[in-house]
Amino acid sequence: MDHKISENTSESKPDLKSSVDDRSVKTIHQKNLEKGNRTRISKTVAYSLLGALSLVLIIVVFILPSLVDKAQDKVTVIQEDAPPKTAIDLSVLAQKPIAQAMFSELLIKIDELKLYGIQFWGGDQWAQAVLLQQDGDDDYQSAQYDSAVNKYRKAMQILVDLEISVPARLQEALKKGQKAILAGNKDRAVSNFEIALAINGTNQEAKRGLDRALKLDKVLELTTLGVNFEAKREWQNAMQSFTNALVIDSEWMGAIDGLARSTEAYNAEQYQGFLSSGYQSIKVSKFDEARSAFEQASALQPDSVQVTQAFEELGFQERMAKIKALKYEALSAEVNERWVSAQELYENILVLDPNISEIQENLIRVNQRILLENNLIYYSNITDKLNDDKLYNQAVQLLATADSIVNKGPSLQKQISDLKQILSIAATPVPVTIFSDEMTEVVIYKIGNLGVFKQNIVSLRPGVYIATGSRIGYRDFQIRFKVSGNTINQSIRVECKERI
Repeated sequence: MDHKISENTSESKPDLKSSVDDRSVKTIHQKNLEKGNRTRISKTVAYSLLGALSLVLIIVVFILPSLVDKAQDKVTVIQEDAPPKTAIDLSVLAQKPIAQAMFSELLIKIDELKLYGIQFWGGDQWAQAVLLQQDGDDDYQSAQYDSAVNKYRKAMQILVDLEISVPARLQEALKKGQKAILAGNKDRAVSNFEIALAINGTNQEAKRGLDRALKLDKVLELTTLGVNFEAKREWQNAMQSFTNALVIDSEWMGAIDGLARSTEAYNAEQYQGFLSSGYQSIKVSKFDEARSAFEQASALQPDSVQVTQAFEELGFQERMAKIKALKYEALSAEVNERWVSAQELYENILVLDPNISEIQENLIRVNQRILLENNLIYYSNITDKLNDDKLYNQAVQLLATADSIVNKGPSLQKQISDLKQILSIAATPVPVTIFSDEMTEVVIYKIGNLGVFKQNIVSLRPGVYIATGSRIGYRDFQIRFKVSGNTINQSIRVECKERI
């Protein structure tokens, strides 16, 4: 068997239409994923081959020797002086199925390691294993099966050692990548994180590391710019530069430290101004602006009594204004049948003050309307199930409840009208023709046993049904079918055709 296989045994030929530019922008991780996809078919073939070769191996090892012994006995009688070459050749030949099995195992192991990106980090060991495999192929082609087995075995041992080292290689690449980032070495960081992703394409640390490495140049540039602004005491510009760096890489310590320094210096000049601005904002009901000013002052002096008093005054004035505004919005939402919005608004009011009885009563009313609306939507969306008497009766009761509400809004009126029409259709049976073979016993779930017939017309309410057919000596037949209220001449066929 000719199985000369190179390093790229299980890979498909590349797409000749792809441009050089397209290939050049792919990372190692992307290439590894593509190779993994292309190896799946080859692995399946290899497993099939392994199974076939295992059968051959059993025949050769357990049956062939006895046949060979008989043949040798005959040859000995006729040609006692013949040289022992036949025995030697047969001994080597007996290694052929072993070589074939070893080759299949080796192919599978190579494909498995390629999914870990072995080409990119295997180094000399990988090259040696590939060379041994190729040499083994050459020996196999020249019928030196014993030598091929030996080389395949050595190659397999190298590959197993490489496979065992995968977790350590991954951790080593991650560690080197992180060190390279801290050292500001973009190329080294990218290289190591790409190796990590080649080994494990879903490793989140490697993905984050590669993303950070690719953005490292810009982060360093912005951090340096922030330091220069600090030297000029341009605190806001420094803060912006450090913030921009952190937007790109939120873990970059140079920017984190720089932002802390520049923020502290800037706020030290702003404390009194923030307090004064905050009280002025309260007077004109600009509570967000007041809070922002007080928060900035608090960031400068967290233990300040002045800041504590300022927040207390802000909280009281804001709560009173907010309750008034939320109540108006909630009542408006009720009028416009926006029940979920009204519910949220009333709940927000009770968070501010849980003891307002009027708001508690309003919330109960709104919750009831939300439940009603949801139920109307639910029964309007399960038209295929309304052939179930229980669900149908529940929908009828719900419709009566909704219809009893005084001062219905446009939305509720439409929902009531839609459900009435749906229930009217659901209550009207539709003729359905069932064809059979006069030998199959037909049963419709929730309807009953229709017996054996050639053609039968059954009146069914619109919805989904399950029909089954049974016949002695044949496999049972089942069909799920839908009866529509707006379609005529609906039919199905129920026959048991498959013999057991």
